[in-house]
Formats: sequence, C-alpha cells, structure tokens
Amino acid sequence: MIRFSYQLHDFRHWLSDFSNLLNIPVKGGLLEFPPHLGEGAIHAAQLPMGFSYVIMNFTLKDDLVLFRRESTPQSLCLLFSPAPFLGSTSGTLETAFPKNTPVKRIGLFFPAEFLHRHLRKDILDDLFRYTDTHPNPSAKEPTPFEYRSIIEDIYSIDNRSLLTRLVLHNRILLLAEKFLNSFLTKASFSLPDGKAWIKGKEKDLDALKGIVQILSDTQLNKFPSIETLSKTAMMSSTKLKTRFKQIYGMKLYEFYNRSRLEQAREMLKTGDFSVKQVGINIGFSNLSNFAKAFKKEFGVLPKEVLKNK
Repeated sequence: MIRFSYQLHDFRHWLSDFSNLLNIPVKGGLLEFPPHLGEGAIHAAQLPMGFSYVIMNFTLKDDLVLFRRESTPQSLCLLFSPAPFLGSTSGTLETAFPKNTPVKRIGLFFPAEFLHRHLRKDILDDLFRYTDTHPNPSAKEPTPFEYRSIIEDIYSIDNRSLLTRLVLHNRILLLAEKFLNSFLTKASFSLPDGKAWIKGKEKDLDALKGIVQILSDTQLNKFPSIETLSKTAMMSSTKLKTRFKQIYGMKLYEFYNRSRLEQAREMLKTGDFSVKQVGINIGFSNLSNFAKAFKKEFGVLPKEVLKNK
C-alpha cells in the first residue's frame, strides 16, 4: 500500500513531495507513472493570481491512501471528484483508492493570503462555515451539469499544444468562478447550531430546478417560449432570466442548447446513429447549423466523433 501523508500549502510542493515518496521525477510540473506502478499522470501548476491547481488522471497497481493533515493558516481546497467539494485545511481528510481504481480529480488550492486579499470578510467567513458543515466529500454524486464540459475540456487537453497552459488556466478559472457564483446564490445549508444560512429563496430554486428538468428533457426537440417557462416557474420573464443566469451561470437558451448538444455527442459515441439522425433527433432541421453548433461547443465536427468511435 502507498500512504501519502502531507500538509497542503501549494499543489506544486504537494506533487514534489509525492514524487519523492514514489521516487519518480517531476518534469515541467508533470509526474508520469512508470508501467511497474501503473499508468497515467498528475499535473500541478501555479496560476499568476496566487493559487495552484492539480489534475489527477491515473490508475495504480497498488492501494493508495492520501491523508491530508491539519495546517495553518486556514486555507481552502476545492476538489472535483467528480462533484465539487470545498474543504478547509484546518481539518484532516483521508481518501483511499483501491488498486486498479481510476483516479480522476481536479483540485484548486486557495492559500490564506489569496483569500484575505481577494474576498470580503463576510464571504470568507461564510465559506469557512460551509466547510464546517460539509466535512467529507461524496464520491457518489455525479458532476453537476454546469461543470461537466469544463472538466471534460481539462482532461482532454493535448499537452503537446502550444496553447495548453493558456487553455488550462482559462478552464481552472472558470471552475473557480462557477463554484463561487453557485455558492453566493445558494439557498441555504444547515449550521452546527441547527440554524439555516440563507442566501436566496428556496421557492425560487425549486422553480428553477423544474425549468432545468424541462430544458434537459431528451424528448424536447424545440426550445419552449420564455412566456411558457415563466408561467411554469411562476416568475416574470425578467426575473426568470436573471435568476437562472445567477444560479446556473448561463442563459436559458444556452443551457438548453448545451444540453441537447451533449445528448448528441453521447448518441454519436455509441456509433448507432448517423450524423443526420442525431441532428434531427435533437431538433436541428438544418444539418449545417447542427455541425456549426456542435463544433463551436466541442471543437470538433459531429462526423469526427462518429469516426473516432
């Protein structure tokens, strides 16, 4: 069994310490596992604004235990594994990965200095209170829709590309932005004293969940009118559009379009449908428009996904 005990101060140093334990060199922030240990790699880097990130995508031939010890000053670590989990370094965290288990995690570490420089005290206090009420991550929760395409981009980036660093930094910042935006507009969570921390109206969020279900319905082949959605949510059209953008980080049609394009990509991956069938199935009568929208979203044409199946 491989057991790695550490204090987290920076993901670059974390990777360096892990590499020393395994006796594997780190080159350019990249640790690649040799065949006798497993396969895959870990990449860590620092962003210019003062926080670091790590991307894990590997499988080991031995059991692995990562044990994070308490450290000060109190900092925050945001993990996507696959659902987002915000933790504080003031507590311990142990995570075990049985041998031959794929490990896919993205971590963002925000040191105390960065947090105090960039966040208002009341927001920072709320973030730390949140970590107290959610001490352990859940491995059973799926990746929320609003993060899915960003995370897929991160794992699929070609390290040989000259734009790798720029694209990675962009996607990491997007993850941080979306999580903080979601946190700031979150309805509530329970505090240790039994009281609720309120950031929005529960009724509004329940209504928006209903709108998400409608827009994500695989049987939906046409975007509903704003008037119809407003009546369903029992909100004015202005309030619906504003609140939806606040909570989900995108406009209503953008969410609908991304949802059906992701549906199209999954259909193409099966190899059971032609590009024409998929385009028509998700509501595109013009296949040229379908191809353009698909490439804009994923960077490749639908036929390329089908070809690489």
